[in-house]
Amino acid sequence: MNKKHGIVVVGSTNVDLVARVAHLPLPGETVGNADYTTAYGGKGANQAIAAARAGGDVVFVTNLGDDSYGSALIPYFRDNAISSEFLFVEQNTPTGVAIILVADNGENCIAVAPGANQMLANDKIERIHAAIEQAEYLLLQMEIPYTSVASLIDYAYRAGTRIVLNPAPAMPLDPELLRKISLLILNETEAETISGLRLAEHDPAILAEQLHEMGPETIILTLGASGAYICSSTTRRSVLAFRVKAVDTTAAGDTFCGALTAQLTRTRDLLDAVKYATAAAALAVTKLGAQPSIPDRQMVEQFLETHCVPILETI
Repeated sequence: MNKKHGIVVVGSTNVDLVARVAHLPLPGETVGNADYTTAYGGKGANQAIAAARAGGDVVFVTNLGDDSYGSALIPYFRDNAISSEFLFVEQNTPTGVAIILVADNGENCIAVAPGANQMLANDKIERIHAAIEQAEYLLLQMEIPYTSVASLIDYAYRAGTRIVLNPAPAMPLDPELLRKISLLILNETEAETISGLRLAEHDPAILAEQLHEMGPETIILTLGASGAYICSSTTRRSVLAFRVKAVDTTAAGDTFCGALTAQLTRTRDLLDAVKYATAAAALAVTKLGAQPSIPDRQMVEQFLETHCVPILETI
């Protein structure tokens, strides 16, 4: 099949309202003297921006509100070299908003009001079928309706388009869907939710093996500062993380997913793509904000030239 677009990303768009605090508040606690900023986010948008900045040919499908945020986001996506053909606008509905607290140690907590993201379904999903048929990869997350994600996976599988799923926020997945996934990228919480195992009680390799046995072609288990573990029928690898000073971990996982998918369209080499994505995520945590922190291809390549490559250990 002749592929016209490298990557179709379908997912959420949010406006992030970010407060930088000394520490994350306990229940009932007020933490004062916060620094406040706004930035664009949402897992779908973050991953689309990450893939585009990494040099990917990206079509982004999302549902915006008919408010000032939505109006500003359309030219913003175009400025980031993302096709705007499927930037839908939902009438009488706000654009999604995320309220994010970031502590001085880089940890964060997030509350999301999904707004128009909840309405990315039905006829809108059907209108993107042709784009999926022309794509090499379909990249998905879980901040849009589950039924939409399931429908997209089913259609892409039948169309022969490779499916990359980041099952975040964490939720159980239908076993039939898992068997159609080319690449499942997930963190510890998501892995525990889907596998039913506890990472504290099992080695990451065992957790990844359990997930692989559930059907996906390849598992990438991201482990934060400990790196990532790759599990497929031919590969068992641990990829160590780059050592950097974390300022804000928001969108690090999304940066990893988008950068990895873009690199795969160039090299078709999974280990190379994981190394590249690990470097992109390392750069992302050194800056505050979601999309403002996502590096471009030149930044990642320069970083790789000046930093030791993470050791790849065969497990």
